[in-house]
Amino acid sequence: MADKDDLSKKARRDLDKLQNEGGLLDAPKLESKTKSVRGHFTASDADPSDPIEVWGTRIGRWLAVVVFIALAIWLFNFFGRGE
Repeated sequence: MADKDDLSKKARRDLDKLQNEGGLLDAPKLESKTKSVRGHFTASDADPSDPIEVWGTRIGRWLAVVVFIALAIWLFNFFGRGE
């Protein structure tokens, strides 16, 4: 019976360790990262009293995403032809 209690305690310690390290449920970390990315693309770090800076930052960041996707597609087509 003592072995079963020891095994149960060890399992509980392992589960607590996983939860503290974030290996069991990463939903809070994922939610935090999602908010961080959303804040980046909505220019939450720009000066809110300057609408030109806010919109310029938003446009610049979204334009960088579009250019990155276009470049990735071009590179895929360029190297993926196999001719």
